[in-house]
Amino acid sequence: MHGTSARNIPPLPAAPAAEKAGERPAEAGRPVTFAGTVGLYTPADARVQASDIAVLFVGSWGFEELCARKFWRLLAEDLGRQGIASLRFDFPGTGDALDPEDCSAGLDIWLQSIASAAAALRDLSGGRRLLLMGHGIGAALAWRAAEMIDDVAGIAMAAPATSGRRWVREFMALSRIADHGAIKHATPPGGPAMGEQTIPDAILAGIRALDISRTDKPAAAEVLVLSPEGRADAAFLDHLGSLGVQVRTAPFEGYDLFVRDVLLSIPPRAAIGRLVDWACGLKGTQTPAAPALPESRPLAGDGFTETPVRFGEGERLYGVLCEPQGPRRGATVMMLSTGYDRMSGWGRITTRICRDLARAGIPAFRFDFANVADSPPCPQAPAQVMYSESLVSDVGEALAFLEARGLSPVVLTGRCSGGYTAFRSAIRYGAVKAVVPVNPFDFALAPDTDVDALINASLQPLASYGEKMRSGGFWKRVLRGEVNVVRGVRNLSRMILAKGTATALPLLVRFPFLSRNVTAAARDFKAVAANGTRVSLIYSEGDIGVPNLEARFGKRGYLLARYDNTSLAFLADADHNLTTAPARQYWQAELEKTARQFHP
Repeated sequence: MHGTSARNIPPLPAAPAAEKAGERPAEAGRPVTFAGTVGLYTPADARVQASDIAVLFVGSWGFEELCARKFWRLLAEDLGRQGIASLRFDFPGTGDALDPEDCSAGLDIWLQSIASAAAALRDLSGGRRLLLMGHGIGAALAWRAAEMIDDVAGIAMAAPATSGRRWVREFMALSRIADHGAIKHATPPGGPAMGEQTIPDAILAGIRALDISRTDKPAAAEVLVLSPEGRADAAFLDHLGSLGVQVRTAPFEGYDLFVRDVLLSIPPRAAIGRLVDWACGLKGTQTPAAPALPESRPLAGDGFTETPVRFGEGERLYGVLCEPQGPRRGATVMMLSTGYDRMSGWGRITTRICRDLARAGIPAFRFDFANVADSPPCPQAPAQVMYSESLVSDVGEALAFLEARGLSPVVLTGRCSGGYTAFRSAIRYGAVKAVVPVNPFDFALAPDTDVDALINASLQPLASYGEKMRSGGFWKRVLRGEVNVVRGVRNLSRMILAKGTATALPLLVRFPFLSRNVTAAARDFKAVAANGTRVSLIYSEGDIGVPNLEARFGKRGYLLARYDNTSLAFLADADHNLTTAPARQYWQAELEKTARQFHP
């Protein structure tokens, strides 16, 4: 096909406005396993004519991949409504995929997984022509994989990293911002790290050597490049045009808000619309034969077996059941997600804990709450689901699923907001035998709580406000209107009130009517005790949630001694995310000890 200079092609039209969450399909993607990994298949909507093309998503790595998880799901749903099937999957050693036994093949391990996913997508959809959509370093991997896959009709590159070496350098710089004060390992890895998760050296070497800006042949005839505002690589776009590639360009509006933080990530609906429009423009006239729907088959790992499942009303929720290969030795542990992290967790911590528990004979179950990562929203739930009672209802669906599989009794655990939801679920569901909340911010929130303000406040300690007020740059931002002063004052007041409440607690305990929060916390802990549920609280020393703990139960939570069912531990040298191996191992050991107290 004749090539055209990318900058001479007009941008795609703007995407339509976002639809309401309640109008979205209630059914989660269909899990499928292949080549040691897990994929989620979204078929073409049965109410429209199926297309002869199908879309394969090629993700990035680390917190970029975490931020993009919901973005991929929304895009898959919109493509399905246009008759285009799609598949998203995890590279070996990432997310919910198995870890490769031997990494000596380097980057070819990931490239081969893309080729295997392409073959699986063709079998699932019946479509022979494929579109690859890559994000970040996934865009470069998609280009390289397209050279070994037949009938690739086009490649879409969202904020592409054309140079692997540059991507590694930029990722490591951005991770310092995204880590939120994480404790660094004694021997920092030579490449990107997210908690304990790193890229194997052989694969990392292949990424560093990856550079598609110097490619000498087209991997596809049609290419779409979405560039963050002001960061289009004109030389790369012109180079693609010189290869005879038909290149279209469009801005990736809101990209910085998209990848700045998983907790605050805003899926860019305009970019989704542009990608859908581009894909629809490449449809052919043929209609594929209707294929059989995929079956979810278990993956056998080292001492564990994992089965991706859909469950709940209308199969609206997506999760992974991790079971021992040997005899079962205790209750099932249900791991609840933190914030908007996908169920594999920050730095893959949840996947790691689930598998280690299964090796010890303890089944473990992890899943995405509704409107988080790969589970679509619930029409009755608020758009901001964090700290919502709708999450407790999701836990109820998960408990019913495990009971139907003969996997009761159940121990609940979660970190931060996941720990909050675990505790709230223990109040509602008497069938929960034990709960292990880790660094919960609080134990109850008023229905009118401004959760967005709460999230922003939780990202910075009280001491940071003094530092800001002494900064000239901060006051310049205030004068330019870049700082929400009202929200800042509200957050500061809440923190000061928490410290004041902790100081006055001896008086408040004697006269509980003076503090609604103290009374509510005592009531809730009594309710959990009445259910016969054990509570094992774990906090990192100095965690952002400790002031609220002390405001409810005194210095270092000494008033919790009133509840025979409750224990409390503080971890030294541990951060909020429990990113170090000793912190994770303590959490895991506490879960194993707790689960073994109950007979299957």
